[in-house]
Amino acid sequence: MNAPVDPTQLASRLGLAAESGTGDAYYRLSRIVARVLVSERLQQRPKWRSLAANLAKNPGVEHRLVHQAIGWLNRAAAARA
Repeated sequence: MNAPVDPTQLASRLGLAAESGTGDAYYRLSRIVARVLVSERLQQRPKWRSLAANLAKNPGVEHRLVHQAIGWLNRAAAARA
């Protein structure tokens, strides 16, 4: 059985990985934040809300990246409909 993951620690580990990762690493983190923002189901889960809030505090996760990710999610949802 896996131990529960603390969202604060996970956000910190993801942030450190983004610093040494690929050029689109911060956009990927922004997509996680955006997915929580647009999903009612994920907003009801405290762990996901906490993870998104902690990721949003990372200076590499800029507002413009989150807005781009929200736009991408909205376009993808419209294409599936």
